Amino acid sequence: MPNTDPLRPVPQERPDPVAGSRTSLPIHYPVFVISSRHEMDQTVQRHGEQFLALSAESAGSSFGIPWWLNVMTAQAGLSILDCGGSPALARQALDAGIGWAICRAGAAQLRALEAYDQYRGRILTFRPPSSCPDNLREHSHDIL
Repeated sequence: MPNTDPLRPVPQERPDPVAGSRTSLPIHYPVFVISSRHEMDQTVQRHGEQFLALSAESAGSSFGIPWWLNVMTAQAGLSILDCGGSPALARQALDAGIGWAICRAGAAQLRALEAYDQYRGRILTFRPPSSCPDNLREHSHDIL
């Protein structure tokens, strides 16, 4: 006789992929906010290539993917582009070779992106913590 108790646990046939808040990165490099080619060059001179470059907030939506690729040059794979609330822009950024994209979209849109192997683990929902902004200044009066 089948169990007809309405309070019994019912297993899901196909659970949705998890799309919780994600800020952790698989690489443990320092993160520096970069907003220009000049800042990128300074950071490479001081820290080598063992760091992650993080764009300014919503820079992907404001300036676009070609701008970020121009700022990053060969370092695009170790960079994070903030795409604001645009999952389409985040997908294009990842397809263009950018390492990670920040996207503040709805849960259903994030689940749709995470369903593809090439995007899984590369969509962040929050900005990761970054190093102190003074890290690029040689003198206290230098402008970033």
